Amino acid sequence: MPPVKPVPSSDTVDANRPKRIADQVADKLLDMITAGIFLPGDRLPGERQLAEDMKVSRVSVRAALQKLKTRGYLRAVQGGGTEVLSSTGVEMDTAMTDLVRDSLNNLRDLQEIRCTLETWAARRAAINASDEDIELLRIAYRQAHDPRRAPKYRADDDHRLHMMIGRASGSIIYYHIMKMLHDVLQAALTEIRFNNLSGPSFDRMVQEHHYAIVEAIAARDPDASEKAMSEHLQAVIEYFKLAAVNKPN
Repeated sequence: MPPVKPVPSSDTVDANRPKRIADQVADKLLDMITAGIFLPGDRLPGERQLAEDMKVSRVSVRAALQKLKTRGYLRAVQGGGTEVLSSTGVEMDTAMTDLVRDSLNNLRDLQEIRCTLETWAARRAAINASDEDIELLRIAYRQAHDPRRAPKYRADDDHRLHMMIGRASGSIIYYHIMKMLHDVLQAALTEIRFNNLSGPSFDRMVQEHHYAIVEAIAARDPDASEKAMSEHLQAVIEYFKLAAVNKPN
């Protein structure tokens, strides 16, 4: 008779099981992120909901979330919850943010790069946007240009509108790129809307441009959407050039 293999003790099973299941949960969540089910900036369901959906313990879910946070895919949100950070696990170097803050020329370079990326996104959004995407774009536009809204939210609202266009494009790759650049773009928009180019005439121009972009996307007109976005970002670049000329030495 062959020897009977010992049955692992419950302590041994419990010691091994959470790690194995946690890895499987982490892999499943990462698959959902890369597939676009959860996008950068989205909040994940709570631990209890994830545990029920995946039929695992909350301990395993908690371990999986911690693993993905450590690797840079997720981050804890103030007040509770977990937010998707990126699909690459890479955070943008803060040095680039400092470069944008410290130089109008660097800020202009970033705008020129944005022009290439975002005109493509606007065109794609006109082709791919759902009715829900368009409604969300219009809500974001109204919020960004609500005269009752405090000026301190101006940069955040501007960035959110541009991110909504990215989401409407239907490209998970584009959306992730823009989310990875979040801190850099946020710094740029703060410089644009507060420190360098703020003022009634500039704000009116931005509002008119944003309206043209959103309505062109809503009309499902790729050419008009691309043109409206290009005109918007090129106009901002021209403002940069003027600001650079007039900047005191």
